[in-house]
Amino acid sequence: MAENLEWDTAITYKDFLKKAREHVELMKARYNDLQINETDIATLGSIQNDIKILVIGTDRCSDSIGTIPILAKIDSIAKKIELRILDSDANARYHQQFKVNGKRKTPVVLFLNKELEELCRWVERPNAAYKFINEATNPSSEGRQKALMKLYSDPEIQQQCLNEFMRLVLRSDFILGRK
Repeated sequence: MAENLEWDTAITYKDFLKKAREHVELMKARYNDLQINETDIATLGSIQNDIKILVIGTDRCSDSIGTIPILAKIDSIAKKIELRILDSDANARYHQQFKVNGKRKTPVVLFLNKELEELCRWVERPNAAYKFINEATNPSSEGRQKALMKLYSDPEIQQQCLNEFMRLVLRSDFILGRK
C-alpha cells in the first residue's frame, strides 16, 4: 500500500518535465505522437471510479522515458484518473519495497484507489520490450539502452504499452466496482 506521504510528495507529469534534466524533448514528442483511437478514448471516458496512478521512475531511465508519456496521455483523457510521479533516486528507500528478483526495477507503476491502497502493479517495461531485450544480440548495457530508446519510439510498441496500461486501468475500475 502506498503511504500518503509518497503520494503527497509525488509530482504531476507537467512538473516532472520541468524538473527533468534529460530527455525532455523526447518525452514531449512521445506524448504528442501517441495515437489513441476512439475506442480507447471512449473506454477511458467510461471509467467510473477514481484511480490514482503512482509512477516510481526517473528521467534517466529509458523504460521510464518510454512509458511515462503514455500514462500522461491516459491521465489527460480520463477524468477519473490522476497521475503522479515519484523520483526513484530521491525515494530509494520507498522504491526498495518493489524489488523484482532482488533488484530495484524502474519504473514501477502502481494503480491505487482513492485511499491509496494498491489495486494493480506494472513493472519496468511492456512485454514487447522484454521480448526485444531477450532476443537482442548486443550484450552491452549501453547498446541495450540505445536500442530501447529507439524501440519506445516505435508506434507499434507504444500501442502495445498503451494496451497493457488500458487493461490495468479497466481491471482497477472493475476491482473498485465498475457496473
